[in-house]
Amino acid sequence: MLVIRNLPEIYAKFKARWIEQQASNDNDKTSGSTSTKQTKLWNRLNKDGFTPLTLAADISQSKMLSWLLYERKKIQWSYGNVSCLLHPLDQLDRDFHDAYILLVHPIIISLIDKKWKYFAYRILIRRFLITFLYLLVFLGTTILQQTRPETTSRKKDKKTASIHGTYSNVSRQITCLEGYISSIKQCFLGLLGDFDIDHYAGGQYPKTSITLLIFYIVIITILLLNLLIAMMGDTYADVKKSATKLWHLERARTALDLESGIAKSERYLTNNKYWVDVQGKPYLQVEQVKNDLSDSMNDKENDD
Repeated sequence: MLVIRNLPEIYAKFKARWIEQQASNDNDKTSGSTSTKQTKLWNRLNKDGFTPLTLAADISQSKMLSWLLYERKKIQWSYGNVSCLLHPLDQLDRDFHDAYILLVHPIIISLIDKKWKYFAYRILIRRFLITFLYLLVFLGTTILQQTRPETTSRKKDKKTASIHGTYSNVSRQITCLEGYISSIKQCFLGLLGDFDIDHYAGGQYPKTSITLLIFYIVIITILLLNLLIAMMGDTYADVKKSATKLWHLERARTALDLESGIAKSERYLTNNKYWVDVQGKPYLQVEQVKNDLSDSMNDKENDD
């Protein structure tokens, strides 16, 4: 409930109180023979299978998410204004679907950049080169097959007979399609404003033709075309507002898709390993200079 209501301060007090109670309970159980180890508060799952961190990411609570991420960090080393932070990947390295607010977070961007640096970029370029070479080979074989000369006269005779046999059928089909092609051409020219009223006035039903032409111009050219322009303008404005978020989202989706195609044995290779192992657990190593990450977090919290 505290995560849903976006209340990190109360969550911190509740967590401190829970730790105190656990410490007192552990002291009381020291005299007993056995003691049951309970799951930590920040690792417990709700009925939907979310921890507090993953729940904040799923419902796009930016303030709570930033607080939980920085609350779980560890400082590996620090020298002056430069420090190295470790973020555990047990709840961080997963697919959060379309949580845009998550993907613009500096820590998540660092995780995506690490994946692209270690394996995603290399695999994507390799797939592109393989596809490009395949298309070149396919294009070359197609061109060579079409330019190959006929070696026997029988094949030429068969082709000539088939061409003469099908010529009459093709000519009939073309004659039947002339009316449809002419109608489509007139509709296209009318859409561009190039229409001839005399052509419709000289027909068999001039009044009906001119009336339908006027309705077509009003509905298609004036209403629908302007509506399409307005919709495209609104779509462009919406995309422009969230361009950075969509860019990070697509990079994350591509990296996750490429990572899912890697075998488990290959993921732990040195050139594919984008994390560091600390006491047997994977951590994301992020270098912080002049408190850039903390300043960005504080700015977001102040904006909220």
